[in-house]
Amino acid sequence: MAYDPFAPNKKDNKVTYANVYDETDVNLSGAEENNEISQLEAGLAGIASGILKIPEGFVSLGAELMDATGMSENSAAQVEQFFDKINVFEEIADQKAAGKITEALIQIGVPAGIGAKIATKLATKALQAKKAGTYVNLKGKNVRKGMEKVYKLNDKARVARFGAAVVGGAAGEVFVGDAEKIGTFGDAFDIGPTQLNLDESEDPQEDAARKLLNRVKFGADSVLYFPFIYGGTKLVGKVAKYGKDLAFSSSKINKTIDNAAGVFRPTSNKPEAMFLAKNAENARKASDANFAMEQVKRIDKEVGKMFPSVKSFFNKTLREDNKKGQAQFYKDLKELMFEGDLSKNVGNTKIYKKVQKQMTDGGLNSKSQKVIFDAIYNSRKQFSTLLNTIREGSTAKVMLPKDLRKMPGLMGDRIKMMIGNTYKIFQNPYVDALSGYKPTEEAIDNVKALLKRHAAKHGRDLTDDQLTYRVNEILDTAVKFTPKTQLPSFKMTDVTMAAKTPDITKSFVQILSKENKNGVPATEIVGKGSKVFRELFGYVDDARESIYSGMGLLSNLARRTEFIDDVLKANDDALAQGNRQLFYLDKNEAIKQLGAGGLNKIVALDDVLADMFNNGVLVNRLKGLHTTEEIANSFEAVNNISKFFVGPYDNKVAKKASDAYKYLFLYPKAGAQVAKTVLSPTTHIRNFLSASAFSLANGTLFTNPKLVKEAVAKSLKSIQLGVRSPEAMKEYRELLELGVVNSNTKMGDYQALLRDIDLNPDGGWSTNTFKRMLQKLSRLTEPAQAAYTAEDDVYKIYNFWVERQRLANAYEKAGIKMTDRQLKEEAADIVRNTVPNYAYVSDLVKALRSTPFGNFASFPTAIMNSAVGIGSRIRKEMKHSKPTVKSSMSPIVFEKGKGFVKNDNPLYSIGFKRLLGSAAAFGSIGVGLGKGYQSIFGTTDQQEEALERWVAPFEKGDKKFISYDIDPETGKKKYYYQNWSNNNAYDYLEQPFRTMLRAVQEGIETEDQLMTGFIKGISDAFNRAREPFTSESIAPEAIIDIVLRDGVTDTGKKLYTDATPVPDKMRIIMEHLLETQIPFSKSQLSRIYYAAKGLPDPKGNIFDLEKELPGLLGWRLIEINPVKGLGFKITQLDKDSRDAVREFTGGDTRLLSSPTDREEVLRQFFIANKALFEAQQGMHLDLKAANQFDVEDDQLAEVFVKRNISGKEYGPLFEGQFRPYVPSNSIIQKFYEKSQEFSAADPMYTNPLEDAFPQLREMIEAFQGADLSKAFPFKLSDFGLEALDKKIQMPSGSFDPFSSLPMPSANVIQTSQLQAPGNMNQGLTPIENALLSEEEKAIKLRQRGLA
Repeated sequence: MAYDPFAPNKKDNKVTYANVYDETDVNLSGAEENNEISQLEAGLAGIASGILKIPEGFVSLGAELMDATGMSENSAAQVEQFFDKINVFEEIADQKAAGKITEALIQIGVPAGIGAKIATKLATKALQAKKAGTYVNLKGKNVRKGMEKVYKLNDKARVARFGAAVVGGAAGEVFVGDAEKIGTFGDAFDIGPTQLNLDESEDPQEDAARKLLNRVKFGADSVLYFPFIYGGTKLVGKVAKYGKDLAFSSSKINKTIDNAAGVFRPTSNKPEAMFLAKNAENARKASDANFAMEQVKRIDKEVGKMFPSVKSFFNKTLREDNKKGQAQFYKDLKELMFEGDLSKNVGNTKIYKKVQKQMTDGGLNSKSQKVIFDAIYNSRKQFSTLLNTIREGSTAKVMLPKDLRKMPGLMGDRIKMMIGNTYKIFQNPYVDALSGYKPTEEAIDNVKALLKRHAAKHGRDLTDDQLTYRVNEILDTAVKFTPKTQLPSFKMTDVTMAAKTPDITKSFVQILSKENKNGVPATEIVGKGSKVFRELFGYVDDARESIYSGMGLLSNLARRTEFIDDVLKANDDALAQGNRQLFYLDKNEAIKQLGAGGLNKIVALDDVLADMFNNGVLVNRLKGLHTTEEIANSFEAVNNISKFFVGPYDNKVAKKASDAYKYLFLYPKAGAQVAKTVLSPTTHIRNFLSASAFSLANGTLFTNPKLVKEAVAKSLKSIQLGVRSPEAMKEYRELLELGVVNSNTKMGDYQALLRDIDLNPDGGWSTNTFKRMLQKLSRLTEPAQAAYTAEDDVYKIYNFWVERQRLANAYEKAGIKMTDRQLKEEAADIVRNTVPNYAYVSDLVKALRSTPFGNFASFPTAIMNSAVGIGSRIRKEMKHSKPTVKSSMSPIVFEKGKGFVKNDNPLYSIGFKRLLGSAAAFGSIGVGLGKGYQSIFGTTDQQEEALERWVAPFEKGDKKFISYDIDPETGKKKYYYQNWSNNNAYDYLEQPFRTMLRAVQEGIETEDQLMTGFIKGISDAFNRAREPFTSESIAPEAIIDIVLRDGVTDTGKKLYTDATPVPDKMRIIMEHLLETQIPFSKSQLSRIYYAAKGLPDPKGNIFDLEKELPGLLGWRLIEINPVKGLGFKITQLDKDSRDAVREFTGGDTRLLSSPTDREEVLRQFFIANKALFEAQQGMHLDLKAANQFDVEDDQLAEVFVKRNISGKEYGPLFEGQFRPYVPSNSIIQKFYEKSQEFSAADPMYTNPLEDAFPQLREMIEAFQGADLSKAFPFKLSDFGLEALDKKIQMPSGSFDPFSSLPMPSANVIQTSQLQAPGNMNQGLTPIENALLSEEEKAIKLRQRGLA
């Protein structure tokens, strides 16, 4: 038997693999292994090497010109050898991605920059000369025409200068000496005229000409892509102009750009003044809500002492008595709260004495009684304060309604009715639709009786089903009361005989109202309205609900008043400063200033905002003003993208579709988000630990220890974990108003999603089971939500106090006087802009919460915004106040007119600390920890790079630390890794750079061109960056797996098959869906359970408890086990192999389904083999990466053998030898049959596969054994097919090997003669005769019984 070099050896019944290594291969060990180059070292070497390569580029260009013209021989080679000797940095730089990139940037940037500068100067001089000539000709009547010509010439000059810069830069790039090593965009995409010719010629003159042409192509490459870069830069510059010119530009292009950018900006398309005023309004409302919560909880705590639930638990009678007594007490408290003048304490009135007696009889001491009375008085005082704000505002310039002018402190009946009436159907504005309120049967029957009497009165008799329908109609359409009606308004079907159709709906308030003497219905309701309807809606006589609802109602009105005042103040400031205003009294002036040449529609605010003021309570301070329709609409913030998905909709069909969408996707999404965040202990720990990076990034940890201690104490005192002291609650509310706290991005997404799934945003009624479940869940999660918010707030409060004190110290030292309020407002502004903040997330990203995509997409967006905010703040704090030459942010600057002076910015030291902190948080701390792990465990950069090939796809690109321990049984190292990215809040900023460097590094390992790896890196980085926004959300993903992917996950895992029994299938589906709704990770709990028990899991895996428990902190130690993971790699290999072969046999090209030609066959054969090469290369690199973790080839080979894969198949993968695809006999036969079919219609048609035989044979021989450790070295032009190179567009992704067949004989191919269809030549088809060897022909004949 012939020796098979790829066959496994068997020793002691154990599979081993005989490795064949080149004798020159040397394994680094010991000191050499630890001498590997870091990215930093390579980057510095790249700078030095790049500088040295600049003169090399110039000199080598001259040498190549001499060689190409025959003036010398091998001058270019001699130049290269000379510079290789003096450039000791190149070898270091070329080992790491950072080195290669910096080396290339230096080489390209300097010559290109010089070339662009020179060309621009020359073009400018030429244009100036031409312009001067134009000015000379401007005389008399031609002046006007001449000036127009000048303006046009100026525009042309800009274009000319730009073109000159591009061409000049390209000319400069001709001097880059490493063009072939760097590569072009044409090389990266395998298409285009700038592909470089890398085939060296033995003739020095021809090779020099080739290199010169490559230099020209390299330079021309920039001409193609630079305009796009330039255009992108200009586009960003235009977008940055919003608020100045762009939004009001008369250019349609500029307006389009601004509208498109609006969906990404935090301000959307609102002016900044409107955006900030809206944020201030929301912050004040949050403060009011916090105040109401505090008063209610203080009352609840003391009332609980009067009616303890523990004592009545086993005594039903006592329990009922307590329930009635408690209800009566809350009712009396409500009466006390609205007694007399709200601005004053209630005197010794009858209701006061009654309440006091109840508390005394209930066993409350004087301290507890004071707590309750204080809560009532505080609420009264806040009601009065809000009413005064509604009446007066801060900059009121219009007359108030009479009823408000006559109400200095005493509440008018209208306002009192508004805040005193509360209904269960509208309880808790944050979970209206989740309340699950259901009226009593008695209340429903009473309404039915009233409706039946009303219908009979108008000549109609309604059945019970009709009455039930109308009651449900009333409940479904009920909206909260308005100041005019003082009762909930709702709609029902008109039942009068005069109605044209019973489907016409009208407000039922008219039915409840009395008629005037002339028979005209009154629009006013007397008293509290019908008792029947009050009971239907669940009228609440409870002080707590009156505090909640009353405070909410008045807060909305008062804070909207302040919002309008803030906007008007911004408008007045703009007027005083001579800037463009937001509003104008004169419409013509508004058209002139804001109309943008007719692109912006100008509207009267009176028309657009009529509904805001129609209740007669909110004062119209905007009367008579005009602005753009866009600005006018921004008074009522509506996220149109979110509205598209969740409504509300007036159309019944659209509403039903929206409801179905919510039930299918959004309710499960909300459940999954609360389960995986606020209910997950692991997430709480990560949330708290990772948020510390916000303090690190702002340098607030690098301050006076005494200040740190004080700020920590203030933070812990103020965070909202239950009701704190009155002083602490007051401090927290101040922070709320300043926008410092309660801005957690994930909680913002979750709470906004809850509002989205409210079927009736105005307070509708629903008995939906899922919503009732979420209501109960929301009560359970309230403490967890408070904790989640507190974990974020603790660092924001800490940062706020440190910033405030740092500013105070710096300003005092500089002699600048600042008030406490000014210091707090500046400190708050810093925190809002430098720490992730939900208010600063764009409408587009916020809207993703209403789609099946995105998992808390607001968080990465807020991270990016905060990073930009930190950068802006550093610049503000470190920039010198006067113009400088070069840097304006160094400690010593060169000031124009003075020379070197000390930087005069009083905040310089703060900015410097912030700079250091951000550098640490954005990257260096992760690098430092990584080096610490390497120092302790002796691990290497090579192992970190190898690890990327053996982690789950979702962990690729993450920062990971490698450690190991010693297996007590084998004495060998067992390697583990921990994912740092899970706990690094700023990892989203680092990841794209790591991903790009990793792709370039892979190119270095395979000796690919830099540009190819760079483009792949950018693509991979973009894909990782978009994942939080475009990936399927947790619960919707599980639903899509079942409904749309038929039981297959997005990773390809099959949950069940057609053969799975129905009961098992249902169980699997339920488990898959419910897993998204449980707080813990199912796999994590399972691992901890088996580790604690010391048992293997059902798959036989053994877990170590000390490795699993750190996972609760996000620091789980995950074993690196290539032997175990190889099975998955082989499965993927098989799939990729089939996909690669399909590029030839099927796919989009359909070679066998329609007539084709020789060129297309060659093209697809080349594509298939390139894809197959990439797949086999991936496996080869995987195997080599496994060796980095002390895994021997014998262990890996055993996995292949267990999968029944022969050594002939897996051996080349170890050795790095490519096994190309060769068409099988069946494919050859199919081509033959198809050619006969197509030739029937076209007699001139020939078999394209037969026509391609010579080139196919050449390709196969060239491909066979190609080095898998390097990039695919072939192009179609290598086989004399240059014209086809333009068509090559390789499929993305990697593919793997497919079994090949024996090589066809070149002699047979060249001499074959095809026979007529259907005839056998000695029992073989013509194609078999053409391609099979004599031995293979004999085998075929024996199989057919013909030999």
